[in-house]
Amino acid sequence: MFLTAAAQTSAWELPGYKERVKGLVVGVGSTTARETYVSESTYSGPSVTIQEDTWKGYSPLSVLNYGRTHTSVMFGSYTNSLGGGRMLYFNFDYFYSRAWNAIHTNTSDLLLGPSVMLKLGCVYDGSGSNNPATAEGYLSAGLCVDYTYRFSIKNRPLALQVSLFSPLMGISPAPDYDQPYWFVYKYNQYDKLIHFAWVGNCFALKEQISLLYPLRAGSLKVGCSLDYLGNTLGGHYRRILDWDFTVGWVYKLRLKEMNR
Repeated sequence: MFLTAAAQTSAWELPGYKERVKGLVVGVGSTTARETYVSESTYSGPSVTIQEDTWKGYSPLSVLNYGRTHTSVMFGSYTNSLGGGRMLYFNFDYFYSRAWNAIHTNTSDLLLGPSVMLKLGCVYDGSGSNNPATAEGYLSAGLCVDYTYRFSIKNRPLALQVSLFSPLMGISPAPDYDQPYWFVYKYNQYDKLIHFAWVGNCFALKEQISLLYPLRAGSLKVGCSLDYLGNTLGGHYRRILDWDFTVGWVYKLRLKEMNR
């Protein structure tokens, strides 16, 4: 069972052993995409997102003694910049990292560690395309960088957080040279649908910048996030960029020891 901890003395502190710090935010922004499987044109439009970030404290005897998790769901609506045509975009992210506290001072904390990263998405073209939908994303090993700087203005504690997830090597779906998915299914060519992806042919990142302001037992979190995916796997061109302004709440949880 988890209970909310007592009020924090600063805007942000790393969780202790068996503690968790959670942040839940909602955001609105814009998304831009060019995906040659469904269209040669560039599309852009509004987006909405829900994001949850979690930091967990493990045994202090472990080198990777912190856990870092990011989960998000995003929905976007694209419109052709030349007029006519509309696409819809849905995306789900789940990133997990075990992190080393490389820098720990009164004002700064830097977490570094390996990550397992899953991104799943779908782009649907409602303008009568012969290829109306395609899959996006990857399953990859990657890197997590998480930095927090604590400071104060007029004796009010604040914290600036910057975090980055980036995949380095894994697999990603992409139909070879824009062949239809029904062709892959009909001729059982699934081996050509999944491609080896690494930072040289599939560059992606998730970056978050937030300012935390303490309120009672938690902190108000205001910031922005950037999500980028770009590659030419399978011989077609793919670029998707999402910007979101986010606002939400951060709170600390601790594990309640049960009496035996």
